This record gives sequence, C-alpha cells and structure tokens, in this order.
Amino acid sequence: MELLHALSVQGRVISALTLRETRSRFGNRKLGFFWAFFEPLAHVAVFVAIFSSMSRTSPVGDNIGLFILTGIIPFQLFSNIVNNIMSGLSVNKSLLGYPQVMPFDIVISRVLIEFVSISVVFILCLAIASYFGIGIKIDNFLQMMSAIGLVVVIATGVGMINLAILLSIPSYANIYSALSRPLYFMSGIFFTMDFLSPDAYNILSYNPLLNMVEWFRSGFYTSFNSRLYDVEYTVTVSFIIFVIGMLAERATSKKARQT
Repeated sequence: MELLHALSVQGRVISALTLRETRSRFGNRKLGFFWAFFEPLAHVAVFVAIFSSMSRTSPVGDNIGLFILTGIIPFQLFSNIVNNIMSGLSVNKSLLGYPQVMPFDIVISRVLIEFVSISVVFILCLAIASYFGIGIKIDNFLQMMSAIGLVVVIATGVGMINLAILLSIPSYANIYSALSRPLYFMSGIFFTMDFLSPDAYNILSYNPLLNMVEWFRSGFYTSFNSRLYDVEYTVTVSFIIFVIGMLAERATSKKARQT
C-alpha cells in the first residue's frame, strides 16, 4: 500500500510539473509551439536548398526533404531532451523546496514534453508534405517507435549524467555544447551507413545515434531496409548509459536540492 501511495504521489507530481512546463513553454508564449515546429523545418529547408543547388538526389526515396526530416527528428529529440534535462533544475529550483518534488520528477516531465512535442512536429511535417503531393507510406511503425524509444532512453541517460557533472562544474554546459556539435554531422542526418567508406564506417558505426537514425529510416521507408545498423549494440549502449545516468542522478539528488 505504501508503494502504491508513493507511486500515486509521484504520478501527480509529474503530471503537475508537465502541465506547468507546458504552460510555461507554450501557453505563455504565442510563438512557443511555432518555434518548436520551425526549428526542424528550418534545418530541412536550409539543407534542401544546399543539396538542390548541388543537384544531389535523395539517397533513399524520391524526396531529399523527407530524407533529411527522418534524420533531423531523432537527432532533434535527442538534443532537446539532453539540453532540457540539463537546464531543468535551474529553471525549477524553487520547486525542489517541496519534499514531494524530486529532481528525477523534473527529468521525467521534461522528457515527456519533448517526446510529445517532437512527435506532433513530425506529424505536422508529414501532413504538410502530403498536402504538397509528396507520397508517404510508412513501412513499419513499430520499428520506428522502437528506434525513437531508444533515442529517449539514451538521451535521458546522457542528460542525467550531464546534469550530475553540471552540479560540480557549472561551465560544463558550454563544454558539452562544443563537444556535441560534431554529432550533427556524424549521426546520419545527411547520409546512410552504406554511403560510408569502410574506414569511416568502422569509426562511425560506434555512434549509437547513427544506428538509431538508420533503424528509424528502415521502419519509415518501404524502399529502404538497412542491414548495417547493430540492434544489439544500440540497445546495450542505450541502457548502459541510462543506468549510469540513474546512478548519477541518485548520487547527486541531495546536492541538487542544496544547490
């Protein structure tokens, strides 16, 4: 009974935090959701213009914009979750004075918001593409969601690890931002794994995000079924990082309240 009561309290806390975050991010800003929608669309538009000027065709499917979108969405979800977990405690510092609110509750609420918002953005982008006559036929929705689920798992783990480091090194946010920038060009947004040379593949195949993007695209496209991504490796790395993140969050929970 005590466990059920504790879970019930935590559920209500997470619901309240999620509602508060949603109102803060989207409700009080008239352009709040517009910017969430505009960001991935802007990435797609810029690179479509660049690749069109180079007469580059899509590696998969008939539309380069749709190809880039299926890379941007998993990457953007990862990036947004990590960054919002890192900023979550400073924004909600006053709430940690309540004994019912735990740092992990703030993490979960922010993950939920990012997952829902990026999902809505993806659906809207597909609706716009369909409106303009771009044919869309999803091959395996479950496979897509499996890849996205792992993105959420690994992003949550990385976010909690970064948050633990940030509590001891306040400037770490800038360090992480600089170190993570190459991921944008190494995670398969603009290419597929079979495009890589053997030497590049041997290095980049260790990037779990690249494997997830390849996995996601294999579920999205009926004409693309990559055999190069490693499911076992990707799942293992994702859950190891998540467990490390959970341990880091537990170890620094008290310090987070005192900061």
